[in-house]
Amino acid sequence: MFAYIQIIDQNSGVNYGYVSFKFSNHNLYISALKGIVNTDKITVPISEITNVDEDTYYGWNRIKFNYNGKRFIFLYSGYGEFDYLKENMLEAVMD
Repeated sequence: MFAYIQIIDQNSGVNYGYVSFKFSNHNLYISALKGIVNTDKITVPISEITNVDEDTYYGWNRIKFNYNGKRFIFLYSGYGEFDYLKENMLEAVMD
C-alpha cells in the first residue's frame, strides 16, 4: 500500500513524503519512496502504537498515531489504503 505521511518529532521537526507500508508479523513496515522522510525503512511494533486517531484534513481522511515519541500522520490517497490502515490500526488498539 502507498500513502503520503508526515512524521512529527518534537526534537528534529517534521519529515514528510510518499511511502509504501504493510502490516506483517505484528509490525507496521514503512519504506520511503519520495520526499523528505529521512530514513529508508521504519519498523513500528503494533503493540507500541498509542493515541490512534482518525479525522479529516481539507476533506482528506487521515489516521494519526504515536510511536517512540513521534507523531505519524497518514493521509488517504485512494485505492483502499485508508481502509487497510484503519482496520489494522483498530486491531492494534483492540489487542
